[in-house]
Amino acid sequence: MRACRLTLHPEKTKIVNLRGKAEKQYPRKYDFLGFSIRPIRRHVNGRWLLLHGTFASQKSKKAIREKFKEMEIHKHRIPLEELARKLNPIIRGLINYYHKFWQAGMRDVWNGLNHRLLKWVKWEKGLYKYASVRWLRKQYKETPNLFAHWKLVQT
Repeated sequence: MRACRLTLHPEKTKIVNLRGKAEKQYPRKYDFLGFSIRPIRRHVNGRWLLLHGTFASQKSKKAIREKFKEMEIHKHRIPLEELARKLNPIIRGLINYYHKFWQAGMRDVWNGLNHRLLKWVKWEKGLYKYASVRWLRKQYKETPNLFAHWKLVQT
């Protein structure tokens, strides 16, 4: 590195164990640009292969859920279509970035957003929990493309 006149950051530079062996000396994953890269084993054609899995990191998923919480969706006194218009650019951006590798890893983020939408229904429509679930489910059946993350649901 010195020959190239490059310096390494002492705190950010580290050795990571991506071979999957049980060495406890080095961490088995690392986070980079919102993703966690770690070894995974997959059964392919009768053999176990060691691959490198790329997943949305826990830290980034927590930050996304916090962002939705800070937006205080439930306090917006606007129609559902306008709320969808406001949220869809954010949701589409998250889908385009995080759904390249492993889509199921973002399920808890989408569930959290759906809970925020249920809270909006409770406040806006004055419904109790199960009535608001039924109302939101009805909206999904009538317009399944209203929110971008609703397109990911397999019915």
